[in-house]
Amino acid sequence: MKIDGYSRMLIPSILSVSLLTIMAPTAVSPALAAICDAFPGISQTQAKLVLTLPTLVMMPIGLFSARLTARIDKKKLLLLGMSLFLVFGVAGGFVSDFRLLLVMRLLFGLGLGIMTPLSTSLIFDFAPDPAKRSKLLGMQGASNQLGGLVFMILSGILANISWRYSFLTYAFVLVSIILTFIYMPSMPPMEPKKQAPGGDKQKLNKKIFLLAFFAMMIFACYFVINTDLALFMDVEGIGDAKQCGYALSLMRIPAIIAGISLAWIMRNLKDWTMPFATVIMAAGYLVIAYADSFAVVMAGCLIVGLGGGFALPPISLYLPRIVTPRQRTFGIAIIMSVAQLGQFISPLYTSMFVSDANPEACRLRFVVSAITTVVIGFMVLGFTYTLPKKALEG
Repeated sequence: MKIDGYSRMLIPSILSVSLLTIMAPTAVSPALAAICDAFPGISQTQAKLVLTLPTLVMMPIGLFSARLTARIDKKKLLLLGMSLFLVFGVAGGFVSDFRLLLVMRLLFGLGLGIMTPLSTSLIFDFAPDPAKRSKLLGMQGASNQLGGLVFMILSGILANISWRYSFLTYAFVLVSIILTFIYMPSMPPMEPKKQAPGGDKQKLNKKIFLLAFFAMMIFACYFVINTDLALFMDVEGIGDAKQCGYALSLMRIPAIIAGISLAWIMRNLKDWTMPFATVIMAAGYLVIAYADSFAVVMAGCLIVGLGGGFALPPISLYLPRIVTPRQRTFGIAIIMSVAQLGQFISPLYTSMFVSDANPEACRLRFVVSAITTVVIGFMVLGFTYTLPKKALEG
């Protein structure tokens, strides 16, 4: 696939960023049990901050970076975000104090917060055609999962040597920096649209915040597997960090297939895509919740991966039916930033229903995620009936 008027390497450049963004905070999740052992004074909930804390800072930074695109070239902003991602992502493996590790994760979140909304808004910038955009967003979803596949396998192998080595997976961003620098054209700020005399500034449709909430809850449910699987396998004696890494990485294979076939699925199911996807994801979580062997856990992970591959990318495709083209970069920033917050609230949400003191806590968290996922899927379906059928103009 080629975008008219641009180098064939532009799509790989954009997708290489997508390899890094969605799965980045949890790329070191196979090392979570080892991090708990390395810092014995911390609880499991505190240890999960290593995975979720970057998403807390991503929300305000993502919104701020979207505003900056009105003044700064998007390419330069993206390169800045990737540089912060590289420095502070790798630096997490070189600290000896848990509080300093959390500081590194916060700073890592700065870079990730800049990168995430830009990785999606660039697709809308370079692919205005809806059919081509759907295909690219499906490819982006597949790239997200491919990044998870590569990172989880590598992180699991490295974590078995030392938890510190798992942070070296973030060095892959060097490839994206090179591709972006060479092949991505500059994207200067758009000229502000002139208002008619006495005209009001176009307001943002409030429905975008409801869509962002749905995205946040889908992400919160999907990332339970990243925050809890290593601990679940350790508590139940089902496997070690290396096997957890394999499970979390191989679940990306059906997710990649789902991303590639997303355009066909959406063409046939249309607005029913989300309920379809969330039912599949919930089924996978229930399989894991009642698993008693690594093989059953693996089967559950594959089902969750398939559902997640269908559920995550379509959220952005509702955006053109809510905001105008000039508002889309900021709209994407709202959705992606709030969605990434889902990773932070994920363990907090399940803790509302399941106490750590409960001997079945690990299993029950997956049940809570299954129920919530289906509820949100059908809420999204109801929401779509309040939207216009076609994209907004102007």
